[in-house]
Amino acid sequence: MNNRLTITSPKSIINKFFCKSPNPIAISTIDDGMYIEVNEAFTKITGLRRQELIGQTSVGIEHITPEQRLVIINAIKEKGYAQNIELGVRVKNNKFISELFNSSVIKRGKDDFLLTVITDITKSRLAEEARQNSILFDSLTAIAGTGVGVILIRGHHRQQPYPFFINDGARRALNGRPVKDLLDAIDDHEPAFFHTETSCYRVKTKLTHHNPPLKIILLDPLPDSACIQAGLKNYNLSCREKETAFLAATGHSNREIAEKLFITEYTVKDHLKKIFQKIDVHNRSELCPKILGWL
Repeated sequence: MNNRLTITSPKSIINKFFCKSPNPIAISTIDDGMYIEVNEAFTKITGLRRQELIGQTSVGIEHITPEQRLVIINAIKEKGYAQNIELGVRVKNNKFISELFNSSVIKRGKDDFLLTVITDITKSRLAEEARQNSILFDSLTAIAGTGVGVILIRGHHRQQPYPFFINDGARRALNGRPVKDLLDAIDDHEPAFFHTETSCYRVKTKLTHHNPPLKIILLDPLPDSACIQAGLKNYNLSCREKETAFLAATGHSNREIAEKLFITEYTVKDHLKKIFQKIDVHNRSELCPKILGWL
């Protein structure tokens, strides 16, 4: 048997405090996290008897992951202790809770061990999340009726996003399309624009401080002129060609365009010829629908 398991439990009153503490406490090896002593609270939270825990590791019983243990060990290497490290851990019945880990190094002869005290903060964490959710949903209620679309995504993943809140404005914008289409369209670049059959939206995203974080997507409907300007960015047009295309798409005649841009009507016709080729339309009546993505 490994001689590290021969450490004896503290005696008398110290032993009583260790065993009866309401907080789970464990003594483990630093190298591999093997338990050499645990108290009653630790056995209750893991659902394992003391005999089943001694000689096992925190990662081995899947209480924490290797990555989580590395966070604790790195903190100890840096500061000599780990203080108030919040981790989501697995406990008995495969339940996941939030715990604060506080670990310090203790010496026994020539060997160093970790004394870890755990505090269950699940209730306080849930209360804080409820408070944040209340503030968040109050804010979302405040913008109801403005036409702004709102989507909340938890556990954001591009291939399988999980939207748990979509307001009427966002539903109108998506019009039955999956949220993934929106994420692909904006591609995390801002400012971003999302085109539908009838409208254009400026898209803004934000991550909250929730654990896990929530991704908030706001879709602000733009007037037609802004939609056209946004759509023109998708084509390889010069600055003058963009100005000409915008005016033509918003109903201005060649003469009006010439007057506004201080150029001749002949130059306007020349610009439009190049614009039609680059945007792949045949006439100015197709220009606006093509820029807005309707064709």
